[in-house]
Amino acid sequence: MKIILSDFDAKRIEQLNVTMQNNAAIFEVMADYINNNEQFITQQMLQPFVTEYDMPSQTAYSMLLASACGLEIAEKESHKILYENYFVPAVKLLNPQKYLNNPYLKTITFPEIEQNSWKISKIKFQPCEAFVYNQPLQTSDFREIPQIGFFENEVSFPAVFQNNREWMSLKPNEIETMEQPIENANGNILVYGLGLGYFAFMASQKNSVKKLTIIEKDSEIIKLFENQLFNQFPNKNKIDIICADAIEYAQKEAAILKPDYVFADIWHDVGDGLSIYLKLRTLEKNIPNATFDYWIEKSMLSNLRAKVFFQMYNIFKNNNPKSQEYEIIIKDYNSFINKISDENLKNIKINFK
Repeated sequence: MKIILSDFDAKRIEQLNVTMQNNAAIFEVMADYINNNEQFITQQMLQPFVTEYDMPSQTAYSMLLASACGLEIAEKESHKILYENYFVPAVKLLNPQKYLNNPYLKTITFPEIEQNSWKISKIKFQPCEAFVYNQPLQTSDFREIPQIGFFENEVSFPAVFQNNREWMSLKPNEIETMEQPIENANGNILVYGLGLGYFAFMASQKNSVKKLTIIEKDSEIIKLFENQLFNQFPNKNKIDIICADAIEYAQKEAAILKPDYVFADIWHDVGDGLSIYLKLRTLEKNIPNATFDYWIEKSMLSNLRAKVFFQMYNIFKNNNPKSQEYEIIIKDYNSFINKISDENLKNIKINFK
């Protein structure tokens, strides 16, 4: 049995494929830039655009970033379109005071110390250094745009390192991506992951928050936190820390707490977090009356959306209307839209190859 779609639906699926391919390509080139060339753009490179052409530094930066990522916007119309659709809305000149005036950073003093394999120190952003400052911007036409920030001057933020590898920090990305979960927090709260205690600090300041129970499996980071940071928390009486594995706790003990709200942050990024995120989603049923939030969930869903779409598109191109392995039935364009919606992706049960 072959897939028979209207010409209109087939055309829309092909257009959606172009968008998803562009998303993947832009993410790849920007990730390569940030991982390998994040300090390529300098103030000296920006200055001629700003002074000679009266160009805003953010605009100049987006042009230089596009060029560094291989786009020839002055010569190729297709590259100009990608620049306007992705690089212009991606780049933002950030004000460091927005972050340095954060209540946590203004209250907590961070000693530079080492404890076994752990170290508290600082992470510095050089002038014009590129970094991801928030989750992807999602548009109505399914574009997913990385959010790239830079500062005009050097700015430092506290960080914890394990074996000289950044384990947790309080950079703009962490502050921006926890803003909504902190706003949602209320009542009796269960938190998976301690980190620097930022979420607990901010949530504990709310009158609507009565109690926070933090589950952290690493006893060394608990000791480091309790010895160096916890005593500075003005509402530490609201906070309990339990040394346990988050998944095991969610399976066996979480329901005993009867939390009103659950927040999970036990991954470094999408790469190591996606499978854990999906596992925790399946365990929500153990606490049916709680509200759940997951750190960088939009990024998780963005990653899933691409995986699901490209599998569906392959089914479509191979004229196989039903994939027994993935239980994806393609009837029309809406089949694609429904399957890549956030609501469906949050409960997906696909085992990706």
